[in-house]
Amino acid sequence: MQEESVYALIPNPQEIPSRPPMHNSKFLGKTHPSQFEFGQSKVQPHATMGRPDGTNGPARLHPHEKEPKLPAPGPPTNPKQKVRPPIPSKDDVPKMGLTSNKNFITSNAVDVILAKPGKVPQPEFQWTQKPDYGRVPLYLKRNKERVAKEKEQFSQFIRVREAPDANAHVSQLSPDDRQQLIRHLKNKWGSVNTAYQGLSLTVDTAMKKIRKEAMERELAEIERDIRTLERGEVVLVVED
Repeated sequence: MQEESVYALIPNPQEIPSRPPMHNSKFLGKTHPSQFEFGQSKVQPHATMGRPDGTNGPARLHPHEKEPKLPAPGPPTNPKQKVRPPIPSKDDVPKMGLTSNKNFITSNAVDVILAKPGKVPQPEFQWTQKPDYGRVPLYLKRNKERVAKEKEQFSQFIRVREAPDANAHVSQLSPDDRQQLIRHLKNKWGSVNTAYQGLSLTVDTAMKKIRKEAMERELAEIERDIRTLERGEVVLVVED
Protein backbone atom coordinates (compact mmCIF):
# COMPACT_ATOMS: atom_id res chain seq x y z
CA MET A 1 0.00 0.00 0.00
CA GLN A 2 1.33 3.35 -0.97
CA GLU A 3 2.31 5.52 1.92
CA GLU A 4 0.61 8.83 2.38
CA SER A 5 2.42 11.72 0.84
CA VAL A 6 1.74 15.21 -0.16
CA TYR A 7 2.84 14.46 -3.64
CA ALA A 8 0.21 11.77 -3.92
CA LEU A 9 -2.48 14.40 -3.84
CA ILE A 10 -1.33 15.71 -7.21
CA PRO A 11 -2.62 13.40 -10.02
CA ASN A 12 0.00 12.02 -12.43
CA PRO A 13 -0.41 12.87 -16.14
CA GLN A 14 -1.58 9.92 -18.30
CA GLU A 15 0.62 8.97 -21.27
CA ILE A 16 -1.34 8.02 -24.37
CA PRO A 17 0.74 5.55 -26.47
CA SER A 18 1.22 6.56 -30.08
CA ARG A 19 0.09 4.07 -32.77
CA PRO A 20 2.96 2.90 -35.02
CA PRO A 21 2.56 3.25 -38.81
CA MET A 22 1.03 0.28 -40.74
CA HIS A 23 3.58 -2.14 -42.21
CA ASN A 24 3.61 -2.35 -46.02
CA SER A 25 5.74 -5.16 -47.54
CA LYS A 26 7.97 -4.35 -50.46
CA PHE A 27 7.22 -7.77 -52.03
CA LEU A 28 4.14 -8.39 -54.13
CA GLY A 29 1.78 -10.81 -52.42
CA LYS A 30 0.34 -13.91 -54.08
CA THR A 31 -3.17 -13.37 -52.69
CA HIS A 32 -5.36 -10.52 -53.76
CA PRO A 33 -6.72 -8.47 -50.87
CA SER A 34 -10.26 -9.23 -52.04
CA GLN A 35 -9.66 -12.92 -51.35
CA PHE A 36 -8.72 -12.58 -47.72
CA GLU A 37 -11.03 -14.58 -45.45
CA PHE A 38 -11.00 -12.23 -42.48
CA GLY A 39 -12.14 -14.84 -39.98
CA GLN A 40 -14.51 -16.75 -42.27
CA SER A 41 -14.21 -20.55 -42.19
CA LYS A 42 -13.45 -22.05 -45.56
CA VAL A 43 -14.67 -25.63 -46.02
CA GLN A 44 -12.58 -27.82 -48.37
CA PRO A 45 -13.62 -31.31 -49.58
CA HIS A 46 -11.54 -34.17 -48.12
CA ALA A 47 -9.65 -31.66 -46.00
CA THR A 48 -9.41 -33.97 -42.98
CA MET A 49 -9.69 -37.60 -44.12
CA GLY A 50 -8.39 -37.43 -47.69
CA ARG A 51 -9.58 -39.40 -50.70
CA PRO A 52 -10.48 -43.10 -50.29
CA ASP A 53 -7.97 -45.76 -51.27
CA GLY A 54 -8.28 -47.50 -54.64
CA THR A 55 -9.63 -46.32 -57.96
CA ASN A 56 -12.92 -44.72 -58.66
CA GLY A 57 -13.77 -47.15 -61.49
CA PRO A 58 -13.27 -46.72 -65.21
CA ALA A 59 -13.88 -43.33 -66.68
CA ARG A 60 -16.96 -42.89 -68.76
CA LEU A 61 -16.41 -43.43 -72.48
CA HIS A 62 -17.19 -40.28 -74.38
CA PRO A 63 -18.63 -40.33 -77.89
CA HIS A 64 -16.08 -40.74 -80.72
CA GLU A 65 -13.26 -41.08 -78.19
CA LYS A 66 -11.69 -44.18 -79.74
CA GLU A 67 -11.89 -42.97 -83.29
CA PRO A 68 -8.48 -42.12 -84.87
CA LYS A 69 -7.66 -38.47 -84.84
CA LEU A 70 -6.66 -37.19 -88.25
CA PRO A 71 -3.96 -34.54 -88.56
CA ALA A 72 -4.82 -31.03 -89.48
CA PRO A 73 -5.30 -30.65 -93.23
CA GLY A 74 -2.43 -29.03 -95.08
CA PRO A 75 -1.47 -28.24 -98.65
CA PRO A 76 -1.31 -31.28 -100.99
CA THR A 77 2.15 -32.80 -101.38
CA ASN A 78 1.52 -34.16 -104.88
CA PRO A 79 -0.88 -31.81 -106.65
CA LYS A 80 -2.64 -33.05 -109.73
CA GLN A 81 -1.31 -31.87 -113.03
CA LYS A 82 -3.84 -30.35 -115.30
CA VAL A 83 -4.41 -32.44 -118.40
CA ARG A 84 -5.40 -29.50 -120.57
CA PRO A 85 -4.29 -25.88 -120.46
CA PRO A 86 -6.71 -23.40 -118.95
CA ILE A 87 -9.23 -21.59 -121.11
CA PRO A 88 -7.90 -18.25 -122.35
CA SER A 89 -9.42 -15.20 -120.83
CA LYS A 90 -11.69 -12.85 -122.71
CA ASP A 91 -8.94 -10.21 -122.82
CA ASP A 92 -6.46 -12.57 -124.49
CA VAL A 93 -7.22 -11.64 -128.08
CA PRO A 94 -4.87 -12.96 -130.81
CA LYS A 95 -3.23 -10.52 -133.14
CA MET A 96 -4.84 -10.66 -136.55
CA GLY A 97 -3.52 -9.73 -139.94
CA LEU A 98 0.17 -10.62 -139.37
CA THR A 99 2.09 -11.63 -142.51
CA SER A 100 5.65 -12.92 -143.09
CA ASN A 101 7.91 -13.01 -146.16
CA LYS A 102 10.04 -15.88 -144.77
CA ASN A 103 10.87 -18.69 -147.18
CA PHE A 104 10.30 -21.73 -145.02
CA ILE A 105 11.74 -24.15 -147.60
CA THR A 106 15.09 -22.34 -147.73
CA SER A 107 15.09 -21.86 -143.94
CA ASN A 108 14.48 -25.55 -143.30
CA ALA A 109 17.23 -26.50 -145.76
CA VAL A 110 19.74 -24.17 -144.04
CA ASP A 111 18.78 -25.55 -140.61
CA VAL A 112 19.30 -29.11 -141.79
CA ILE A 113 22.69 -28.29 -143.40
CA LEU A 114 24.01 -26.48 -140.33
CA ALA A 115 22.64 -29.01 -137.82
CA LYS A 116 25.05 -31.42 -136.09
CA PRO A 117 24.77 -35.02 -137.16
CA GLY A 118 22.92 -37.14 -134.66
CA LYS A 119 24.49 -40.14 -132.97
CA VAL A 120 23.35 -43.50 -134.22
CA PRO A 121 22.46 -45.71 -131.23
CA GLN A 122 24.86 -48.64 -131.08
CA PRO A 123 23.31 -52.01 -130.29
CA GLU A 124 24.34 -53.60 -127.02
CA PHE A 125 27.09 -56.16 -127.35
CA GLN A 126 25.73 -59.70 -127.20
CA TRP A 127 28.17 -61.90 -125.32
CA THR A 128 26.32 -65.01 -126.43
CA GLN A 129 27.29 -64.26 -130.03
CA LYS A 130 31.03 -64.56 -129.38
CA PRO A 131 32.71 -67.35 -131.37
CA ASP A 132 34.22 -68.93 -128.21
CA TYR A 133 31.10 -68.55 -126.05
CA GLY A 134 30.49 -71.58 -123.86
CA ARG A 135 33.91 -73.11 -124.51
CA VAL A 136 36.74 -73.73 -122.07
CA PRO A 137 39.30 -70.88 -122.25
CA LEU A 138 42.72 -71.69 -123.67
CA TYR A 139 44.57 -70.53 -120.56
CA LEU A 140 42.71 -73.12 -118.48
CA LYS A 141 43.76 -75.87 -120.87
CA ARG A 142 47.38 -74.70 -120.72
CA ASN A 143 47.31 -74.56 -116.92
CA LYS A 144 45.84 -78.05 -116.68
CA GLU A 145 48.49 -79.44 -119.04
CA ARG A 146 51.27 -77.73 -117.07
CA VAL A 147 49.97 -79.07 -113.74
CA ALA A 148 49.59 -82.59 -115.14
CA LYS A 149 53.12 -82.50 -116.54
CA GLU A 150 54.58 -81.31 -113.22
CA LYS A 151 52.74 -84.07 -111.38
CA GLU A 152 54.09 -86.67 -113.82
CA GLN A 153 57.65 -85.39 -113.39
CA PHE A 154 57.29 -85.41 -109.62
CA SER A 155 55.88 -88.94 -109.56
CA GLN A 156 58.70 -90.12 -111.88
CA PHE A 157 61.25 -88.55 -109.56
CA ILE A 158 59.68 -90.31 -106.56
CA ARG A 159 59.72 -93.67 -108.38
CA VAL A 160 63.35 -93.26 -109.32
CA ARG A 161 64.34 -92.22 -105.80
CA GLU A 162 62.50 -95.09 -104.13
CA ALA A 163 63.72 -97.76 -106.52
CA PRO A 164 66.01 -100.41 -104.88
CA ASP A 165 68.86 -99.86 -107.33
CA ALA A 166 68.25 -96.16 -107.82
CA ASN A 167 71.68 -95.08 -106.64
CA ALA A 168 73.34 -97.39 -109.17
CA HIS A 169 71.59 -95.72 -112.15
CA VAL A 170 71.43 -92.07 -110.96
CA SER A 171 74.43 -89.73 -111.14
CA GLN A 172 74.79 -86.03 -110.46
CA LEU A 173 75.76 -83.75 -113.34
CA SER A 174 78.75 -81.57 -112.59
CA PRO A 175 78.42 -77.75 -112.81
CA ASP A 176 80.83 -77.57 -115.78
CA ASP A 177 78.87 -80.20 -117.69
CA ARG A 178 75.63 -78.42 -116.83
CA GLN A 179 76.93 -75.08 -118.18
CA GLN A 180 78.27 -76.79 -121.29
CA LEU A 181 74.90 -78.47 -121.87
CA ILE A 182 73.10 -75.12 -121.46
CA ARG A 183 75.41 -73.46 -124.02
CA HIS A 184 74.86 -76.34 -126.44
CA LEU A 185 71.07 -76.02 -126.07
CA LYS A 186 71.21 -72.26 -126.60
CA ASN A 187 73.31 -72.71 -129.76
CA LYS A 188 70.85 -75.30 -131.02
CA TRP A 189 67.95 -72.97 -130.23
CA GLY A 190 69.67 -70.18 -132.20
CA SER A 191 70.16 -72.36 -135.28
CA VAL A 192 66.57 -73.65 -135.18
CA ASN A 193 65.25 -70.12 -134.66
CA THR A 194 67.26 -68.84 -137.63
CA ALA A 195 65.71 -71.53 -139.81
CA TYR A 196 62.28 -70.72 -138.39
CA GLN A 197 62.67 -67.04 -139.18
CA GLY A 198 63.56 -67.93 -142.76
CA LEU A 199 60.21 -69.58 -143.41
CA SER A 200 57.73 -67.82 -145.66
CA LEU A 201 54.99 -65.77 -144.07
CA THR A 202 52.25 -67.47 -146.08
CA VAL A 203 51.52 -71.05 -145.13
CA ASP A 204 49.62 -72.19 -148.20
CA THR A 205 50.67 -75.83 -148.38
CA ALA A 206 50.44 -78.76 -145.99
CA MET A 207 54.22 -79.35 -145.93
CA LYS A 208 54.91 -75.73 -144.94
CA LYS A 209 52.41 -76.03 -142.14
CA ILE A 210 53.89 -79.33 -140.88
CA ARG A 211 57.45 -77.96 -141.02
CA LYS A 212 56.46 -74.76 -139.18
CA GLU A 213 54.66 -76.68 -136.41
CA ALA A 214 57.62 -79.07 -136.02
CA MET A 215 60.05 -76.15 -135.59
CA GLU A 216 57.75 -74.49 -133.06
CA ARG A 217 57.56 -77.69 -131.01
CA GLU A 218 61.35 -78.10 -131.15
CA LEU A 219 61.91 -74.50 -130.00
CA ALA A 220 59.44 -74.96 -127.11
CA GLU A 221 61.21 -78.20 -126.01
CA ILE A 222 64.63 -76.55 -126.10
CA GLU A 223 63.36 -73.55 -124.06
CA ARG A 224 61.81 -75.92 -121.51
CA ASP A 225 65.07 -77.88 -121.17
CA ILE A 226 67.05 -74.66 -120.69
CA ARG A 227 64.68 -73.47 -117.96
CA THR A 228 64.92 -76.86 -116.24
CA LEU A 229 68.73 -76.78 -116.21
CA GLU A 230 68.88 -73.16 -115.05
CA ARG A 231 66.36 -73.72 -112.26
CA GLY A 232 68.75 -75.39 -109.81
CA GLU A 233 72.40 -76.28 -109.40
CA VAL A 234 71.83 -79.99 -108.69
CA VAL A 235 70.91 -81.99 -111.80
CA LEU A 236 70.43 -85.78 -111.56
CA VAL A 237 70.96 -87.94 -114.64
CA VAL A 238 69.10 -91.26 -114.82
CA GLU A 239 70.96 -93.91 -116.79
CA ASP A 240 68.79 -96.42 -118.66
